[in-house]
Amino acid sequence: MLAFVLSACIVWAAPQEPRAAQVAAVAVRGDAELTAAAAFASAQARVEDHVRSVWEERATRAMTDRRPFWLPEVLADRELHRWMSDLPVDRLVQLVDREDRQRAHEFGDSYQTTLWVAEDPRAVRRGEEQLRDKLRRLERSTAVKYGGIAAGWFVLALAVGWIDRLSRGYMTGRLHLLGLLAGASLPALAFLV
Repeated sequence: MLAFVLSACIVWAAPQEPRAAQVAAVAVRGDAELTAAAAFASAQARVEDHVRSVWEERATRAMTDRRPFWLPEVLADRELHRWMSDLPVDRLVQLVDREDRQRAHEFGDSYQTTLWVAEDPRAVRRGEEQLRDKLRRLERSTAVKYGGIAAGWFVLALAVGWIDRLSRGYMTGRLHLLGLLAGASLPALAFLV
């Protein structure tokens, strides 16, 4: 019975998921400014840049790992930049500690703020899931566009062949040129939409 009680206490006391404060915090130092508010704003801007660079690296790695060979890199990069621009930076990290330093100079005081921030593991998981969902949607929409292009080329070939038979070969050269131009513009139209 004592063994059961002790093992239950160990299981109950052991944390199941690390909190943001337990995760290693990163120190981000802002620029030296002339006011304390400007120093804090500079540190916050640096935190945002740091978080964006970390997430850009994660997203690029996920993109190269998941991107199928038939998905153009240009489309994947464009979707990655669009996702990065919508990234909620303020919800991805938590402020763990803050240090304000004031220095006296001959021209006056300068202020510098250092922020220790840690990523929230739940937010990281949510962000990675959102990125995977975004990549899956991009793959599906690209596959649908490829299918639409193939179907459009098939319909275009049937239409050109049918019109050529109706004209009894009178406009064959012009008709084939028109069909080639329409077939070449079909992929551009599909990927612009």
